[in-house]
Amino acid sequence: MGGGLVGGNLGFPAPVKSGIAAFETEYARWMDEQSKQICGLRAALNAEISDTDLQMLVETGMKHYSELFRMKSTAAKSDVFYVMSGMWKTSAEQFFSWIGGFRPSELLKVLLPQLDSLTEQQFFEVCNLKQSCQQAEDALSQGMEKLREIVSVTVADGQLGEGSYSSQVTTAMEKVEALVSFVNQADHIRQETLQQMSRILTIRQTARGLLALGEYFERLRALSSLWATCAREPA
Repeated sequence: MGGGLVGGNLGFPAPVKSGIAAFETEYARWMDEQSKQICGLRAALNAEISDTDLQMLVETGMKHYSELFRMKSTAAKSDVFYVMSGMWKTSAEQFFSWIGGFRPSELLKVLLPQLDSLTEQQFFEVCNLKQSCQQAEDALSQGMEKLREIVSVTVADGQLGEGSYSSQVTTAMEKVEALVSFVNQADHIRQETLQQMSRILTIRQTARGLLALGEYFERLRALSSLWATCAREPA
């Protein structure tokens, strides 16, 4: 798990916060359940079960992602930098991470090729959703960049050689608290994107979408494992 060492003081690692330790335990359980759900969706789609039974699997999958967003919101209150950096994720997942999770517009790029027989109206609505996602992402990213600049200037403020940084750090801390809101807003966009997709698509298409999303993250984790193995091998 990532986050074995969170934060630090003068270069020395600080103990893991209890809220983060709890999150990592919860996330491990979440991942186990996610693997089971992916297997269940794959089997159900191959068996071509009824839409009624598939609906139950889809609802369970949607609730599972909602639970992840709830867990992250709680963890962000303990250590927002940990959540934003995606330290609990594998290296490949971190590389594609946006404010502590997947970028909604990228999610749509992953899902679209996996969806069969989209009607013209569905395609139009998905394109509109993708545009809305990108606009929301851009606005949030710009806000993040502005806050980053403000915090940087605040931390750098003061006379050279003072030796005491308490006033700058305290002021910066007040501004950093706004980062929790950015994490929640990013997850809100992610959740809204999933919900909007489920409204646009049929039950079977939504099930295929959830399976595609789950398999995409599995492949990213496999990529991380393969890279770590290759990196340890002598040249």
